[in-house]
Amino acid sequence: MGGGVVHGPTGTRDGLFGIEMRAMNRARPFLLAFAAFGVVFLGVTAALRFDQWMKDRGESESIFKKHDGFLENVQYDRSGGNSADFRAAAKKILPSVVSIDTQIEGENFFGQHVVQDAGKGSGVVVSKDGYVVTNNHVLRVSVGFGDSQLVDKVRVTFSDGKVVTAKIIGTDPRSDLAVLKVEAPGLSPIVVGDSSRLEIGQWVIAVGNPLGYENSLSVGVVSNVGRQLPGSSDAVFIDGIQTDAAINPGNSGGALCDADGELVGINSSIATTTRANIGIGFAIPVNRMRQVVDDIIKYGYAKYGDMGIQVLPREGVLRIQEARNELRQRTNASSEPPSQGAVVLAVQPGSPASQAGVHDLDVVTEINGKKIGDFEDYQKIMSPLRPGASVTVKLWSAGKPKTVSLTLADAGKVNL
Repeated sequence: MGGGVVHGPTGTRDGLFGIEMRAMNRARPFLLAFAAFGVVFLGVTAALRFDQWMKDRGESESIFKKHDGFLENVQYDRSGGNSADFRAAAKKILPSVVSIDTQIEGENFFGQHVVQDAGKGSGVVVSKDGYVVTNNHVLRVSVGFGDSQLVDKVRVTFSDGKVVTAKIIGTDPRSDLAVLKVEAPGLSPIVVGDSSRLEIGQWVIAVGNPLGYENSLSVGVVSNVGRQLPGSSDAVFIDGIQTDAAINPGNSGGALCDADGELVGINSSIATTTRANIGIGFAIPVNRMRQVVDDIIKYGYAKYGDMGIQVLPREGVLRIQEARNELRQRTNASSEPPSQGAVVLAVQPGSPASQAGVHDLDVVTEINGKKIGDFEDYQKIMSPLRPGASVTVKLWSAGKPKTVSLTLADAGKVNL
């Protein structure tokens, strides 16, 4: 027979083997993927079971992080709750915050007695016997030409819907605080915290009655502390807490609390160009509130130390050369006045300042070693001082330096 290919049993087996090998080659990637999936599945299952075992044991978990080229073993406890959840704090705060509605009484053109709504605000229950803190401006209504008067009636609504009439115990325009008294059983006074421990970036919660929406809560952070806002010759906002927690009209007098539900401030004002919240709100620190409220409850007004002088309520006036020239001429001074300080407009006869030898148009440059840059610095330094406090005052007096020591009198009740 001539040469050729013999198709016998061996040839048949070779052909089948070749087909099987090609099929296995095509199936190999699927087999490898399936095996890899099995390994991963078993690994994940084991990891989850280990994680659950660790949780059940209540042990801390280790996290490794790179730091300066080394691996540090950082421990953290997973047993705590979610720090961004404020439900527990809200339950503590809400029963202590009230809505305030005010009214004024009068007569119409026909001599008939009428009662008008004056405004809305918020308040905070601070004692079991019924004392409620709010803002002074919540209890006042404008009567024109920059004047205001106290409202005639105050109604307080609690978080459970109960409504009672409140009595005004006292107000303090300087700090923008006021105290009400209600007669109601089962009150829940708020837990008072410590505003001196606040830090920028710390969570805070604002609770009140914004725009008439009772029991409203907003959350933000402490944007800054120690803020001072301009005021009148008697009113001053010092050491204020700035926050981006939403504060709107009606929030005034409400609570600013930390994440534990403790009171750290009384919401008071906002900075805005639209009369709406833009994330810059201010609260009176609770440590300042404590002293003012204690005084109002004990004496009916807040006690402030007083030299007996009236200071020019104009910021930076001495930085103006023409103003310094005029002051020098009016005092016949031999030297130019300082470019910083608070100008004394008038000295009350018989006052501590008068007895110490302070005169009209003197310039206060320092109190108890603290420099006075302008009118606001004078307010900030004097506001915390109590009657009976001894102070040392440095002055520019008709061109000459002068230092006097005096004991502060009681400024008495201030009505703006």
